[in-house]
Amino acid sequence: MIPSLIANIAGGVIAIDLGAQGPNFSVVSACASGSHAIGEAFHMMQRGLADVIFAGGSEAAVTRIGFAGFSSMKAMSTKFNHEPSRASRPFDADRDGFVMGEGQAF
Repeated sequence: MIPSLIANIAGGVIAIDLGAQGPNFSVVSACASGSHAIGEAFHMMQRGLADVIFAGGSEAAVTRIGFAGFSSMKAMSTKFNHEPSRASRPFDADRDGFVMGEGQAF
């Protein structure tokens, strides 16, 4: 149970395996964690606190609980259920919610 409670356990294990030294922490800021981590990495490099940084994040919100939560808030797009390819249009003035997705970047 402890490994699932410690946010930086994966980074710590990777650092040990690679023999890496220096800053090692996880940024936890909901859906913005990956972007936030990359921003922190940029600032650390800018300040000369590290020579090399591995930064990024992933999102895996497409779960029953995630879907149920956003659906109950009426945050999901429903206008194009019959035509899902048209549902994701975040900058359209006629948008009616968002479409869940998953991704990662490092």
